Amino acid sequence: MFVYCDDNQMKEELLKGNEGAIRYVFYDHYNALLKSNAAKTTWQKEVEYDDLVQELYLYLSADDWKRLSAYNPSQPFANWFSVVSYRFFKDFCRSLIDSSEKMPISDMNDNDSFISHRSETEDSLILDLQRLLPGFEPPREREVLKAYLLEGAEPDEIASRLGVTVDNYYNIKSRAIARLVKNYLQGYNK
Repeated sequence: MFVYCDDNQMKEELLKGNEGAIRYVFYDHYNALLKSNAAKTTWQKEVEYDDLVQELYLYLSADDWKRLSAYNPSQPFANWFSVVSYRFFKDFCRSLIDSSEKMPISDMNDNDSFISHRSETEDSLILDLQRLLPGFEPPREREVLKAYLLEGAEPDEIASRLGVTVDNYYNIKSRAIARLVKNYLQGYNK
């Protein structure tokens, strides 16, 4: 359990990878601040709050918390964290909208062992997936669906590709499948 003393100690504990400090910053103490910044930056976008927090964590913890070392403890951590999270959320959401590149599923072929010997219904589902996935957002969920549903990759392999834990992979997969079903049903009802 993490017991908060001061901003400098919190920074040091984050740099050490203390799970209690990570939970304190990303899920407990600064949760209202993060939700407020997320609401300001995602109001017209379909971005899950949990995805944003996870992406922020990955962004800040990259390269042994290199970005966190820019924080100067002479200023309040809340101020620094508010500015960093707001800018990150804004840039992250903008990148989802501005990305004109859609990843084609051109590397799929019928010789893949996972999709060989399939029924007509399975063929239809594969074609639907290949139609839906190129424009599927967010990109991380698209990657999970492609790896899981089309390639038949194992959870630990997919988590490794994404640079997340297996638990995080399952969270991403759950949200991706829910979004895929929603998108599929919307397309089906048109």
